[in-house]
Amino acid sequence: MNSDYQNKKLQLLNYLQLYLSKKFRMNNVFIGIINKLKNNHKISMKQYNSIIKFIEKEPKFINRDRTYILNYFEPLIHKVERESYEPNNLSKFLQ
Repeated sequence: MNSDYQNKKLQLLNYLQLYLSKKFRMNNVFIGIINKLKNNHKISMKQYNSIIKFIEKEPKFINRDRTYILNYFEPLIHKVERESYEPNNLSKFLQ
């Protein structure tokens, strides 16, 4: 893993530890994300969406939009690729 990934991971871990110390009601969410990152796993998009409202208030990101922040932390986020959906039909039986 490259140093850019490690730096962003450490930065996000520091933010999460700070939020954890503030006794928010979301402590279980913070702990789950911290454990995932410490085990070198990527966080889900849903986990990212639950913490973005805190991250966007950090001094580094205060004048940035959510798209910039998402692109910044993108190496830490697991994106699920959905397969294209093909509806069932009878065409193969009617040939």
